[in-house]
Amino acid sequence: MEPQKETMPVDRSKLLPEYRIMLEELDALGGPAMETLSPQQARADSEIRLAGHWGTKDAVSGIEDFEIPSGGARLKARLYRSADTGRTILFFHGGGWMVGSIETHDGPVRALANAARANVLSVEYRKAPEAPFPAALEDAEAALIWLRANAAAHGLDADSLILAGDSAGASIGAALAILARDLGFPLAGQILIYPATDLAGTTASRAAFARGFSLQQSTMVWFAENYLAGGTSPSDPRVSPLLAADLSNLAPALLITADHDPLRDEGRAYAQRLIAAGNDVCYEEWQGTIHGFFIMDRAGKTARKLIGRIGKWADGLWNRHDDGERGGG
Repeated sequence: MEPQKETMPVDRSKLLPEYRIMLEELDALGGPAMETLSPQQARADSEIRLAGHWGTKDAVSGIEDFEIPSGGARLKARLYRSADTGRTILFFHGGGWMVGSIETHDGPVRALANAARANVLSVEYRKAPEAPFPAALEDAEAALIWLRANAAAHGLDADSLILAGDSAGASIGAALAILARDLGFPLAGQILIYPATDLAGTTASRAAFARGFSLQQSTMVWFAENYLAGGTSPSDPRVSPLLAADLSNLAPALLITADHDPLRDEGRAYAQRLIAAGNDVCYEEWQGTIHGFFIMDRAGKTARKLIGRIGKWADGLWNRHDDGERGGG
């Protein structure tokens, strides 16, 4: 028999207590790694597991469910209304391009609408491997074009539009921000919460936090393989925006990373490239946190602190935008 390989212990000593306790409880529960499931099983499991991270849901001014056309597909979309404003965020949920939905992110998106005092349109794009890249980005583009065309009819302000997303949704949002620039579609801003920005690279954080910190590196590899099942190279800048040749003239960005996240370093690197290209960038690395903490309200107070911070940044950005329109700067 071959000797068993020793597994290095996971050091969670620098995590905030809420995440250390949560991860220890998950360890005790056990269960199969996501990448050992079929995509369909993983998706069904995630509908329960991801939604279960959020506690009490906020009331909002109004909710409307409808569909957005994207080629031959009909995308589920949910509009969370905020009273007396046309300010709008277009949101794409996380889930490795394979799992997640408007339902798994219903709790945090409600909180975001209230924190930003804005309308939020949450869009459910098609998933890999049944619909590999470029389906998700095409759906995001279709949602952007639809929103620009239909904003006024829904009482929304297309000129105030901010793109936002977490994890895979942030990766889609980053690629869409570049595409919007190339199409000549003005954006007020982009909010990128621990995005995947380089599916071709290896980083120190991918090695340091490969297991035991919410997102496993093995799961991330599985996500990428399924997302690129159509044959797209991981070096394609549409899936790895860090590798885009030109990152100039992009919308102002708030980029958030978690310090105990395999994706931390590529998020840092993307912020650095955005800054070097002359963009308006606010980069924040949240200490003691893990991948996914945007949706982890049940664990403790940090998720809502993050959403409050995002809302404050968006409100400040819109105020500067409005002052500029009035000639105030």
